[in-house]
Amino acid sequence: MKSLEEKELLEEEYGFSLQEAHAKGANTVLKTDKGVFYLFEAPAGYKYKSKFIDRVRKHLSEQQQDFGVLKLVKTKGGQGHIVAEDQLYYLYRGVRERAPEDIYFASGESLAKFHLATSTFKGDKLFIPYSSLGNWPSMWRRKLRHYNEYRDELDEVDGELTSMDELLLTSYTYVHQLGEIAVQYLLASGYDKVVKETAAFGKVAYQNFDQGYMLWNEKDARLVAGEWNWVLDMRARDIGQWIKAETKRNGWQEDKIASFLAGYNHVSPLLPEEYAVIYGLMLYPGRFLRLVESYQELPFEEKEQVNGEQWRSQLEDELASMEEALRRYPHLVAQQYGASIPQIDWLWRPEDEEAQGVSDETSSE
Repeated sequence: MKSLEEKELLEEEYGFSLQEAHAKGANTVLKTDKGVFYLFEAPAGYKYKSKFIDRVRKHLSEQQQDFGVLKLVKTKGGQGHIVAEDQLYYLYRGVRERAPEDIYFASGESLAKFHLATSTFKGDKLFIPYSSLGNWPSMWRRKLRHYNEYRDELDEVDGELTSMDELLLTSYTYVHQLGEIAVQYLLASGYDKVVKETAAFGKVAYQNFDQGYMLWNEKDARLVAGEWNWVLDMRARDIGQWIKAETKRNGWQEDKIASFLAGYNHVSPLLPEEYAVIYGLMLYPGRFLRLVESYQELPFEEKEQVNGEQWRSQLEDELASMEEALRRYPHLVAQQYGASIPQIDWLWRPEDEEAQGVSDETSSE
C-alpha cells in the first residue's frame, strides 16, 4: 500500500483486515480476511461522474456483448467509492482468474470489444466535462505552458533549490521540446480527421489504459473493470497508453506489442491514420508533466523530501525505453499494416552510444 493512512482508511470503510497488497498494472490486488479485492484509483474530481458511469453501464448492459462489467463493492455506509485528499478509491470483489494462452492478443481483443460496445452510446453531449475528444492538442499545450511557468518560477528562486527542482531545470529542454514536437506531430498526422472518422468504433476510453482493466475468470469469461476511470475519447488513446505503460514496465518487446495490436485488429481494424496518432501519443511526455503538476502543489516542506535523484533515474530509464519504442514502432506497423509513420530522428542517440541522461541539455538540441 502507498501508506499506513490508506490501509487504515480502506479497513475502516470496507470492514476488512488487510493482509497483503501488490500492484497489478492499473489496480492493486488486496488479500484480506474477507477474500480478495481489486483496488482502483481515480482523480478525486471524478466523484461527480456518477451519472455518466451509470449511463455507460446501462448502455453496456443493453448491448449483446460477450463480456461482463465487474460489480462494485459498497462501503459499510453503502457508497460505491471513497474519496480521501486528492484520490478516489473503489473496489471490486476478486474473481478466480485464468489468464488466456496469449494474454496480449486477448487483451487487444477485449479492448476492441469494449470500444465497439460503446460506439452507439447516446448522451455524450451531456457529459462534456468528462470528454477529451478532439482536445488533445489544446490539453497538451496547456500542460506545457504550466511547465514553462514553473521553470520561470524556479529561475527566480533566490534560495537553494531542492534536488527535484534541479531535475526539472536540467531536463526542461528535452521534455519541453518533446512535448512541442508531439503536438505538432499530432496535428500533422490528421488528428482532427481521425477524431471524426473513428467515432463509429467507440466513444468511451480510459484515463490511462493498462493491464488490470481487462480480466478473465476460470470459465474464460471476459470481464471489464475500472469504470470511474472511463472518459469520452477515441480508441487510439487506450492503445497508445497501453503501449506506453507496457514499454515502461518491460521495455520494448515487439512480439507482445504486435500480438496486442493483432488482437485488436482481429475484432476492429485500425485505420492507417490512427497509427500515426498513436505515435504522437507515445511521443508526448504526459507522465512527467503530471509529475511536475503534482510536485508544484506540494507544500515546501514536502518538496524538500522528494528524492530528485530517484526521479532522475526513473525518468532516464523511461526515456531510454521509449526511445527504442519510438524507433521500432513505425517499422512494426509498416510491416504488419502498411501504415507509413514519419520518424522523429533527433529523439535518440546511436544505439552504441552510452546514454548521457536528460541532464545533458546539449544532447537534446
